[in-house]
Amino acid sequence: MVNIRPFREEDNDTLLDIERLCPQGNEECAIIIDKGPDITARYEIYDNWEIRVAEKNAAAVGWIGWTIKQGLDEPYLYIVEVMVHPGHKDLGIEVELIGEAEKAASEIKASYIYCYAYEPNEEFIDLFEKLGYMKEKTIQAISISAYKKEKIESGYEIERINPDDIHETIKLINSYYHGNAQFYPFTTEKFRDYTERILGYGLENFIVAKWKGYIVACAGFWDCSVLMEVTYTKEPMMWKIMANAYGILRHLARMPDIPSEGEVCKLHSIVDFAFEQDHSLAMEEIIDYFNNLMFDTNCKFFGAYIDPDDPIHGIMKKFKPMYENLYLYAKPISGKVPDLSRTYVDCRDTIL
Repeated sequence: MVNIRPFREEDNDTLLDIERLCPQGNEECAIIIDKGPDITARYEIYDNWEIRVAEKNAAAVGWIGWTIKQGLDEPYLYIVEVMVHPGHKDLGIEVELIGEAEKAASEIKASYIYCYAYEPNEEFIDLFEKLGYMKEKTIQAISISAYKKEKIESGYEIERINPDDIHETIKLINSYYHGNAQFYPFTTEKFRDYTERILGYGLENFIVAKWKGYIVACAGFWDCSVLMEVTYTKEPMMWKIMANAYGILRHLARMPDIPSEGEVCKLHSIVDFAFEQDHSLAMEEIIDYFNNLMFDTNCKFFGAYIDPDDPIHGIMKKFKPMYENLYLYAKPISGKVPDLSRTYVDCRDTIL
């Protein structure tokens, strides 16, 4: 008999141990995401959240976590994660836990519920598809190797945001994402609170590019390693091939690094980026700036989670990135799933 109950502080270490036993992926590609030492730290970046724990014989064997977001008209619910101890699979515990999230969504009359699935995580995808969730969108996880310094020589002024820039910056961000699903315009107060609440982010890590005194591009640089470290327990075959090729070419020139199996990756993410279409070079130079920060601090990798239709995709291709996919799955509850063909990627959702 499985009992499902609210999270208690004494569950923390047990849940972290379960997570380390549950790599995301398949036999060809798998990762472990370490969110220690506090399982709730990644939830506290949201306005509200809930964790429900499944226990069997008085021992925690799994959990589900979610957050409720407020849309323009109706709330909707994001499933942050579902984890079950490998020794208790095939007991239907995952289904019961997901049912708890759907019940919570129904109680608040959420229009829909959604989650992200890592492409190789076939078991997770099969489960959600059986429960009626539909794949609505592919999001690209882009990783860039900071293996050399980039030259920044144009007339753009690249600098950290100052208080006088915030209003103009928010105007640019709101214009850039206008019409994207899951984006709701920022106000000055809301943007400050949002950036300061996220560990490793904050306005001190927000960069703007100016042209003749006007802000034409901007982006935050989030040290998400304070909430998540990634280890590839099974590295993609293509990455192994690339690593071997780069290893040979490295004798002749600087080449990108490739994560190796067992290596802990401390990632930084480009978030809340926006730029005027006539100033794509300004966005490119902000990425150059981030690259040089990583190079100078001996951090190997940074990247972004983007909608493939976002104009920044063409800019990032110049940095010879590695690609992985996340799938956005959604299911209607009290309303309908909106058009997600253009989607704002909430950086808080990328701590998988």
